[in-house]
Amino acid sequence: MQTGDIVIVNFPYSNLIEEKARPAVVVTVSEDSYKDVIVCMVSSVIPKSILNHQILLTPSKKNNLRAISILKVGRIVTMENNKVLASIGKLDKEDLRKFKISFKSLVENNVE
Repeated sequence: MQTGDIVIVNFPYSNLIEEKARPAVVVTVSEDSYKDVIVCMVSSVIPKSILNHQILLTPSKKNNLRAISILKVGRIVTMENNKVLASIGKLDKEDLRKFKISFKSLVENNVE
């Protein structure tokens, strides 16, 4: 798996008890012996206004999303690699560029 791959995972709710199968975008795979996958949530529930760390994704043959979706860059989870249920596509070049910029700014904007 590579940065920008779109996978299906059981993404946990913030209570860490419930989860829902949904698309997620791969940030990276850990470099340690565990090879855990770090992903950001994708949702088809589109907010009225797009926030700074959200990216609107339009379905395409490359990403294989079924509906217009929102990539929530700030909704991040690390999970075992074997928890990935399927790989469905990839971000296109422009969406990958936006994703990298947004992820980087998520960290940089919170540094004191």
